[in-house]
Amino acid sequence: MAGRQNRRGFAGFALSLSLSLSMLGFGALARDRQTEGHGLLQSGPVLAPLPPKRPTGLRPHVEPAQDSSSGQGGGGPSTCIRVFEENGGVVLPSAGGTSTGECAIEDPVTFQRVTIPDGSKIELDSAITVRCPFALEVIAWVRDDLTALMKRENSQLAKLAGVGGHACRARNGDAGAPISEHASGNALDVGGLLMQDGRALAFVGNESESRSIREAVQKSACQRFTTVLGPGADSSHKDHLHLDMRERPRGFRICQWTVE
Repeated sequence: MAGRQNRRGFAGFALSLSLSLSMLGFGALARDRQTEGHGLLQSGPVLAPLPPKRPTGLRPHVEPAQDSSSGQGGGGPSTCIRVFEENGGVVLPSAGGTSTGECAIEDPVTFQRVTIPDGSKIELDSAITVRCPFALEVIAWVRDDLTALMKRENSQLAKLAGVGGHACRARNGDAGAPISEHASGNALDVGGLLMQDGRALAFVGNESESRSIREAVQKSACQRFTTVLGPGADSSHKDHLHLDMRERPRGFRICQWTVE
């Protein structure tokens, strides 16, 4: 009986000793792992791998220059200005002062001469600056409409007199009036036409000899431009034409020029 008790006590002692040793080993292992982890965090910054070396002979990528249709940000002439030159417009250096507030001109072009298909030149008596899409309408009117009208009269157009383009002002120069189409470079004033043989065509008057040609000019202007104001429209346009391309709802147009 005592032997069995001794054996049981020895077995219990051995089991306790084994558990104690296991716990000591686990604790040491845990301390080793904590030490290893602590050493990783304190070993300094983690360095990313270097990128592969760039192959020799390669050129840096450069985005191609984009064409500008508005004349801004491209450095060269806009598409509109190239079309203007292809159709006979002769571009001059810009006069400046066309890009502030309500008097800004989008894609401005300055010119004083139009080359017509037969190679001859038609002059404006002073250089004007207008927005390029409007300039295209002006040179088409001069090149296609007016030259054909003068040819029917056995004459040849030489110059547009009394011209005016960009002007930062209200309509008719009246304080408090809405801003003029001249302010945005969308209008042209013309006082008359001069021929190669020295004859002049005034838009005002009641000379019977020039009535038919004035009527023809009136018809061509009112077909081409959305606004035509001339003699008979108001006191501000009693001696010249105002032409513009103002856009209105439903395509409404104004043609106010009384040919006497």
